[in-house]
Amino acid sequence: MTLSAEQESWATVLTDIERELLDLVAQRLAGRHLSTLGPLDVLADRMVAALPQPAVGDLPDVGGVYTTSRLVDYLGISRQTLCHLIERRRVLHLTDASGVNVFPAFQFDAHGKRLPHLSDVLDALDKTTDDPWRWAVWLITPDGDGRTPVERLRDGQWHDVVHAARAHGVSAQ
Repeated sequence: MTLSAEQESWATVLTDIERELLDLVAQRLAGRHLSTLGPLDVLADRMVAALPQPAVGDLPDVGGVYTTSRLVDYLGISRQTLCHLIERRRVLHLTDASGVNVFPAFQFDAHGKRLPHLSDVLDALDKTTDDPWRWAVWLITPDGDGRTPVERLRDGQWHDVVHAARAHGVSAQ
């Protein structure tokens, strides 16, 4: 990929990670013009809303998380709809040390689609412990084959994950 003079000047101030991210975004755009996607400030806001933030505090590291406001923006839903999803265990929500609800990013794909059959797994885990933080850690902990329950759910192996959640729960972790 050839850089324009303007891109080259920016490239000198970007970190390697930022450069890699910009390259990936350019690849994903695949010839689409940014002007067709709306005002750049709105586009930037939407892109940033889609990014999870690191979990903070002394709680387990479950990767990036979304706050309620960032998640409703990212998914394009109302807070009421999000509350309904929480009540029906369609999303996993956690409460951080300061009482703020956060949502692990691993339960969403790059397009905001929820992890398939997550509610079945959460129902099974609820029968083993009522600690959603332990559920989250269990979901991202590799098993004996080196694969996490989240990876297995993405691959369509939800029956195996539900069975593992019921049989071993999070007590074995």
